[in-house]
Amino acid sequence: MTLKCGRGLGDFILGELNGGSQAIVITPWLSPETARLLTSLAKNGAKITLVTTDDTENQSHTRALPILYETVETRKPGNRAVAITGAVLLLISIGMLLITAVVGVFGILAGIVLLVLGLPRTVETRRALIDLVILPKGTNLHAKMVIIPERSLVGVGSANMTSSGLHNNIECWAWLSGEDVVRSAVSFVEELTGRVLSTPREERGASRKHKQS
Repeated sequence: MTLKCGRGLGDFILGELNGGSQAIVITPWLSPETARLLTSLAKNGAKITLVTTDDTENQSHTRALPILYETVETRKPGNRAVAITGAVLLLISIGMLLITAVVGVFGILAGIVLLVLGLPRTVETRRALIDLVILPKGTNLHAKMVIIPERSLVGVGSANMTSSGLHNNIECWAWLSGEDVVRSAVSFVEELTGRVLSTPREERGASRKHKQS
């Protein structure tokens, strides 16, 4: 076990994430700095799982959450039949204006709506850049933990992954090693999130069993 207490534990805590292929981070709050680090690791090929909360009372956390997402534009195909129907209705309704203004106006509006609905369009959606689990504030998550399965490391302590927790506050953090410690920590996260997490060691073990069979 390696233990440190004091201010400025950011490098001691987050420095262990560099160069790894997988990390599981649990923190009620995080800073934009931490969010950028986690997304950068994910973009470089690491599998990052973050368990955090939707608590917006912490302004740093509120600013950090959007950084964990990217906006994705997708081209949604149009409906040719609907578009043609709208165009035809629009032309007919323009002609109807000569007979009755009310029917013509409503027909024009309906034709425009159908025409717009039938045309192809670009839709913007948000997609998380990492494996993200956001728990409700009412969950009362207070645990802070970092799991690095491939190195059999689990970090636990008092520091939130915020600027205050990593740089300014007097905090304590300990790194524990051992496969049993990792299994226990992963089990806690699975129970907390209701999800099954795969780790590199488990994947290699499953691969060996498959080859043997």
